[in-house]
This record gives sequence, structure tokens and C-alpha cells, in this order.
Amino acid sequence: MSLCMDKIYKKTRFLQTVREDNLVAIWHSLFGNPKTVSPETMDFIEKFSIPKTLRSVVGDSINAETINVLNELVDCYFLTLEDFDDRTLLKDKIKQREEKIINGSLIDYLELIMSETCNFACDYCIHFKNLGGSDRMNSHQKFMRLKIAKQAIDWYLAILRQNGKQKATINFGGGEPLLVWDTILQVIKYCDETYGNEFEFSFSINTNASLITQQIAMVLKKYRVNVASSLDGLREGNDKVRLTKSGGGTFSQVIRGFETLALVGHPIDGIAVTVTEKNFYDIDESIIDWAIDHDMTNVRIDIDVIGLVDIPIDLIVRKLIRIRRYAASRKIDVPGFWSRPAENLGLSTLNEPVAFCGGIRGNSVCVNPSGNIYACGYSANKLGNISDGRLFYAPGSFYHSLIRQHLTGMTKMCQGCMIEGQCGGGCMITHEFSLKAENAKIERMCDFYIRMTEEIIRDQLRSAAV
Repeated sequence: MSLCMDKIYKKTRFLQTVREDNLVAIWHSLFGNPKTVSPETMDFIEKFSIPKTLRSVVGDSINAETINVLNELVDCYFLTLEDFDDRTLLKDKIKQREEKIINGSLIDYLELIMSETCNFACDYCIHFKNLGGSDRMNSHQKFMRLKIAKQAIDWYLAILRQNGKQKATINFGGGEPLLVWDTILQVIKYCDETYGNEFEFSFSINTNASLITQQIAMVLKKYRVNVASSLDGLREGNDKVRLTKSGGGTFSQVIRGFETLALVGHPIDGIAVTVTEKNFYDIDESIIDWAIDHDMTNVRIDIDVIGLVDIPIDLIVRKLIRIRRYAASRKIDVPGFWSRPAENLGLSTLNEPVAFCGGIRGNSVCVNPSGNIYACGYSANKLGNISDGRLFYAPGSFYHSLIRQHLTGMTKMCQGCMIEGQCGGGCMITHEFSLKAENAKIERMCDFYIRMTEEIIRDQLRSAAV
């Protein structure tokens, strides 16, 4: 947007601010473009709350530094021409990207849901809570067969090939995928032997770690399979929510799996912690100390996205921020769904698709044991089947419709939110479950994500001020 001193400019209604000490973080709630400015710059922007010309504010004597500041404010759409409409620009940009949805070029990542069942019975499990009573849970086909896995891989790699992509990312999920370890091993070998000369493969697995043997660990190491696993606190906290089928604790089984991986030289580099009402008060900085003692660099902490924890949001926010600060001082990263909007601030919806996750951005697809395709491994909403071929992402397909309805600006409940373009409505599974259960937890989720985003930004401002 070129600068014109005698045209009338206005402060965009999408400008958002967080103040801390003598610094102000600003961003455009649709476009992103985060900046840290001084209170004086903020006061200057506020002058355009009533539309006026630039010259009427800065006068005729203008230096190079002022011109640079003005250009930046205009380029980031903090100041716009009086008749400019932010949402119209966004719609035009999104329309230009329509082709990427219907030619399959957004798809990068494949998850194979190896098992629809599990040897654990964690009481918060998204997989079973959201899928209970769905076609997935009622299907007699609980485990991925090699034939279906091969068909899914052939279908996925054909999409990558037609879009000129050579990096293939495949995740083994569930349920508990190691219940069908032999199939996983055959899938890895199939990819290596059949497509190894054409594609560069990256494998990962989400497992509770309890079934990891030394033999399995050695194979995971050989094929450089990244292992993601969970530990919901130290023994007392974990064993309140992460349970066996008989209701017993799982801490020892999980740790045994971790130790087996470390023994063969393939240790995990982090853990995921799910917090519910039952273990909330057991989760504190001690989990960070434990992670450091086990040479980990990442502790993901998520508040139960289905239950959304009936604990005051202020209390949850304070605890997460306190643990996050402590972890940062120890060089440990602590992300979570709650940090996603803040992470997305640096991405501009004008330049690329921005969404809460890869599923609703269109980047990832999940195939279950029946060959049906979902946007998320925990979703009950079928998008298609691997037998659909290119019809899966054709205009008017369920995949096409899902991505379109989650594009920035399309969700009515999000319009006007300070993180509309960065959050995009939050976790899709939370919405699915809330609609099915007829509860009203979406507003609580929104409040939580907004509060966490504000506090993360405040921490960033404090660090910048040091």
C-alpha cells in the first residue's frame, strides 16, 4: 500500500494491543504482523481513530525515520485508507488460494490410524470420548491391515508426486498403534523398498510406550522413527488419570518404555502432559525438573480439550504461565494448544493459510483401518475414502468444504475476536464434542485461549524490556 500524505487514513478496527511497562505489542487480528512499539507510537496511531490525512498529523517537515514508521504502519495495515475494507482484501487473497485446495497441493502429512482400540483406559482420552458411538467405534475393523495401509500410502504418495513433492511424512497413531507392531514394520519396509528412491520419508509414532520392547526400540532407531509419548505428571498425578483397563496406574509401564528406548540409544526428547480436574493440583515445576533429569527439551502441557477442566480460568492461566516461565529459565520449551494463537501471530493470512492445526488447514489427512479419511485422528466426521482418488479433494468434496469453512474470516462466532486470524476457532474436536454432547464449553475455550495469548505476549514484552 503506497504512502500518500494528503489522502485520509484511519486506524484499522482490527488493531489489537497488549501493554506491559513501556512497551506495546500490536497486531492485526486478521493479518497478524505483530510489532513491538513505544507508547508514543501507539498514541500516534490512536490519532487516526478519527480519519484524517497523514500531513495533518505530521505536518510538512518530515524526516526519513518518520517516513519509515509511516510506511511500516501502512504496510502492516494498522493504518489504512478511509475506504479500505480489511475483510474484502482477505477474501480476495483466500480466493486466489482456492486452487491449492482442489488440486491436493495442501496435503503434506499422512496419519495411519493403526488401531481403534488401546491397552490403556485413560479417563480423559479424546479418541474414545469423542468417537464413542460413531461409525469408527462401531466398525468391526479395529486394526489396520497391510493391504489398506499400502493403498493409503499409494494414494498419499500419488498426491505428493503430482504436486512435485519429495518429502513424505507418515505418522502411526491410534488408539495404541503398537498393538499392530508387525503391520507397522511391514509398512515402513514397504515405503523404504518401494518408494525409497523417490521420496524422503519421515516416520513418527504416537504411543503410550508400554508395549515397547528392546526389539521394537531397535527398529524405531534404525528407521529414525520419532517417538511421541505422554506422561501426565509424576507418579501420583499420572496414575490418577492415565489408567490401565482395570483402573490401575500406568507410570511404571510408561517409564519402562522410555528406559528401553534410551537403552538402545533412541530416547524420546519430550513428553505430552494432559491436565484434567483430577491431576491439576499435582502438575507443577517438578515435571520440568524430571524432564531435565531425563535429557528432554520439550514438555507439552495441554488442558483436557474435551472436558475443558472445570477450574477457574485465572487459576489455570497462572499455573501454566508460571510453569512456562520456570521451564524457559531451564531451557525447556513448554507449548500446548493454548500457545497456538500466539505462535500463529507471526504468520500472515495474506500470504499463507493460517489455522489452529494441520487438519483444518488441509495439510494432514488421517486414514483409519476401514480406509476412511478424516481431518484429525480423533474426528468422527468422515471426509472420504482412499478409493475416492482425486475426487477426495475435488470442488464440493467434504475435504474442500471443511477447509473453506475454516479459512480465516469464515467462522461467524470468531468475527471480532482479538485472535480471529491466529486461532481460527480453536480445536476442531472440541467443537465436535460440544455439539454432540450439547454442552456450552466453546466460550470457555475461547476465553482460555485469549487469556493465554495475552499473557504469553506480556512475557515476551517483559523479555524485550530487559
